[in-house]
Amino acid sequence: MPHRQNRICIVVADGRIACFYAIEAAGTPRARTILVEQARVVDGVELRERGRAMTGRPRTETNTNREAGPVHPIDAQRERHRIELDRRFGRQIADKAGELTCGWEEGVIVLVADPRLLGLMRGGLREALPRGVELKELAKDYTQLSPAELHDSLAHNGLLPARVVRPK
Repeated sequence: MPHRQNRICIVVADGRIACFYAIEAAGTPRARTILVEQARVVDGVELRERGRAMTGRPRTETNTNREAGPVHPIDAQRERHRIELDRRFGRQIADKAGELTCGWEEGVIVLVADPRLLGLMRGGLREALPRGVELKELAKDYTQLSPAELHDSLAHNGLLPARVVRPK
């Protein structure tokens, strides 16, 4: 396995995808370190889209009996189901993080996730990590950023050392 600088693993996730990065030496004149993707976990998107109408709105129960009362969306039930799907996905992320840090005596996991997913997976991730590994968190959705943009954003937030970029 290639040398990892200071045993840092970055996990960037939203409700559908999680990317795991490591910091490695870049060996280029402009940057000394780069983020390299180590793994990716993708959630079952098709399960989340079931129950949505073609317009993207929640389906409602059809009620043709006027005596039965007004028609209510069945979205509350779906919301519980979505939370459970997010919890399962969070468990997959925690398992992968535990696998990648297995054998570490010390190090840092930087977890960057949308606030909802972060709250659902925080406990499971702490349990999956080795004892000496510290967990740092940032409640943002950075899944759309390139590795260089992600590195710069996390350095700006004080979660990673800055990429050293020398002037041209």
